[in-house]
Amino acid sequence: MPAIGPQFVLGVDGGGTATQALVADLEGHVLARGLGPASNLHNVGYERAGQAIATAIDGALAQVRSPHAAGPGPRGHGARVAAACFGLSGVDSPEDEAQMSRWVREQSIAPRFVVVNDSELVLAAGTPAAWGVALISGTGSVCLGRTAEGLTARVGGWGPRLGDEGSGYHIASLALRRATQAADGRADAPALLKTVLRHWSVSEPEALIQRVHAPTTTAADIASMATAVLDLAGRNDDAAREVIAEAARELARHVDTIVRRLSLSRPPLAVGGGLLLRAGLRKAVLDAVQSELGPVSAVADPPLGAVVLARRLLHGSPGAR
Repeated sequence: MPAIGPQFVLGVDGGGTATQALVADLEGHVLARGLGPASNLHNVGYERAGQAIATAIDGALAQVRSPHAAGPGPRGHGARVAAACFGLSGVDSPEDEAQMSRWVREQSIAPRFVVVNDSELVLAAGTPAAWGVALISGTGSVCLGRTAEGLTARVGGWGPRLGDEGSGYHIASLALRRATQAADGRADAPALLKTVLRHWSVSEPEALIQRVHAPTTTAADIASMATAVLDLAGRNDDAAREVIAEAARELARHVDTIVRRLSLSRPPLAVGGGLLLRAGLRKAVLDAVQSELGPVSAVADPPLGAVVLARRLLHGSPGAR
């Protein structure tokens, strides 16, 4: 029987909270999806990032792998993956890209692949002409811009200790500070303090010190509180609305900076990340943006952008490895 050629493309979206892998046919129709834990290289480390990505990939490939594939073998064995794209938060430098590319090669997943920052996935999925601005707010935040000629610029994405303004971590940190100020009597934010205590399942403000500073508390754990703050702001609590307004101004500054640096004229804007899919924060950001924008799209499924980029590799686009 003649050998059957590659049948699939693989797209991976690795974030600070979770990792997703999509297997699609060569026309881009999604056939399977796999899930894994957080895979941000700088948050969880190289080994755990690789394990999380592998978990997501294995879950997706198991649904399409040939039942006649023998043994464990390389991850692509039996699934015939032609090309793959790995959009990973935490891939912020050539060194990061080289490190994760080495992991991909060791796994023998696909003959052609590319490793990019996850902001590329939102841009690919939300700007059909492959140029414009992508803004992400999830556990972290980052903004990517590209001109029609291919010139790129990036703003933010510095991580929770150096930046990530407008992210879930930033929103939660602002809320925690206002809550502790309210506990001291330095601020008037009773509802926000109550929301913070409820989120952390503690009855006294002093207990927050141990919970928030515990060695096991991750950036994603802290960022998870942002949705509760957004909910409270949606109920017109003044303290929560101030937090969201500050985060929105920071995200808008990301967009305005990209537009200025690349001299973009009415660029399309694609927004992604769990927080910007919430209408309240998205509207606040758009109201705060000073630049004139083109169409705005919300990218609810960024892994689809990884599939788009993987398919481009099939046509010999730059970046194939």
